[in-house]
Amino acid sequence: MEEQLKTEFNKVIENSELSEKEIELKRKNLDNFVKEGFPSRKNESWKFSDINQIIQKNIGDLNYYNDDTYSRDFDQSVYITKLKHNKIIFINGRLENFDFGFEENDKIELSNGNLKDNNFKKDNSLINLNNVFSNKFFKIVIKENYSLKKPLVIYNITNGNIKSQNINLNLRFILEKNSCCKIIDILDDKSEKNFMNVFYNF
Repeated sequence: MEEQLKTEFNKVIENSELSEKEIELKRKNLDNFVKEGFPSRKNESWKFSDINQIIQKNIGDLNYYNDDTYSRDFDQSVYITKLKHNKIIFINGRLENFDFGFEENDKIELSNGNLKDNNFKKDNSLINLNNVFSNKFFKIVIKENYSLKKPLVIYNITNGNIKSQNINLNLRFILEKNSCCKIIDILDDKSEKNFMNVFYNF
């Protein structure tokens, strides 16, 4: 697995516009993940959920580099129609669209975050994996004293075009003083044998 991870890590570097600092941080996260591997029962925090065994038994070999050439067609009936809402749509691990049409534009910021912004504790190998293979880090800022007028629905959609793929998503929410955001998370998985590694940081 180590050689595969390094090979697919090199694909990430070759097909991205990362700074030297970001590459260095990703490489450190890769080294940490290679050292720790997927969580297993030998880790006290995972004694009831052996991720390593689950992946080996139900998925087998994973691909870590997310090739963006897959078709992103999907069944749009997944959309909630009886609830007015803001939305962020990910298809096969890639941001497809976002819409905050019910909100005041100057009260919300959506931008690409930076790996060095993720200053949370990194002793979780799944966070290390996410940091290595997330395509981008998205940062959502809700300004001070502002509450979203409508809930935010995050659609994580996969279609049947991917298989045995590790999909990593990373969203960072920053709620300034006295702000509020109601979130609904929807997973619509039409693919086979994938491992979704979604990390939301508040």
